[in-house]
Amino acid sequence: MAKPLHKPLQKPLQKPMGYSLIELMIVIAIVGIVSTIAYPSYQSYTCDTYRGQAVADLKVCALSMERHFSDGFTYMGVVIDATAGSLCSNVSPEDANAKFNITLETLVQNNYVIQAAPAAGQSCGSGKSIQLAADGTLTEI
Repeated sequence: MAKPLHKPLQKPLQKPMGYSLIELMIVIAIVGIVSTIAYPSYQSYTCDTYRGQAVADLKVCALSMERHFSDGFTYMGVVIDATAGSLCSNVSPEDANAKFNITLETLVQNNYVIQAAPAAGQSCGSGKSIQLAADGTLTEI
């Protein structure tokens, strides 16, 4: 048997490994588009959660006020602030940075209105305040 006169100088071409720059750029563009769509939805969801927490905190405060009323048949003397004599917390949520400030808007002997207003720099969606009256009426202003 005769040997071939020449040997192949190169190895056979191998399949390239990895991704091309174009493929990586397409993936980055898709991730960017998805995050652009998802982020506002996430912001809305967290805002709704904080507003729900503010309503719950208003109702807890109203229950404390009703207990105070049952002791002396008056709402007078109720304080909602950051002092030790405060009937309930003046911020919502209590355990994180405040998104809403809770204040006592109206206080007379047999009626009250408490309000949760967005804290400074916390617009949270519409930026509207939530009010709860003694009769249980919940309004957004």
